[in-house]
Amino acid sequence: MKIILVRHGEADSNIEGVPLTEKGILEANSVAKELKKYSFGKFYSSDLLRAKQTCEAFTKNYIEDERLREIYRVLIGGPEKIGTSENREINDKKRADEIFEEILKKGEDVVIFCHGNIIRYYLNKVLKSKEKLWENMIINNCSISILESNGDTLEIKEINLINHLPENLLEEIKNSKKKEVYLH
Repeated sequence: MKIILVRHGEADSNIEGVPLTEKGILEANSVAKELKKYSFGKFYSSDLLRAKQTCEAFTKNYIEDERLREIYRVLIGGPEKIGTSENREINDKKRADEIFEEILKKGEDVVIFCHGNIIRYYLNKVLKSKEKLWENMIINNCSISILESNGDTLEIKEINLINHLPENLLEEIKNSKKKEVYLH
């Protein structure tokens, strides 16, 4: 069983309802082309527009699930955000774990189009680490991370694959000094 985690393409903002930018559409089309190299049983997407648009560049036949929305950055070692509801950390962890366990139980090869922090969270679950992935793990837009299960264990096969992106975007990533910014 394989679980392919794909972060959404670039959007002007990481808030609900904001569409992909032109660059984000280019990224989504590039990842869609790359995903054609694999075969899958099902496709899942966060219900947020930027994730759905990324998914729809590859397939219109997917399961939309709000439990795949971004998670609170504290769950992966990020700083607290003033004004965040006191139960957000607990609620985000519960919903993220719930959908992940459902997908694992089905045992199918799947692609999940979602967000950077939830991808970090799932990778950290597999690593069983206490590391602060907020600071230490970059998950680029339209990157691919691959988890694989042999039945007994779940392993990380790849993290943040971006070689499918156009050369000009790879060069931009390489030369970027900018840290990823998260609003959630």
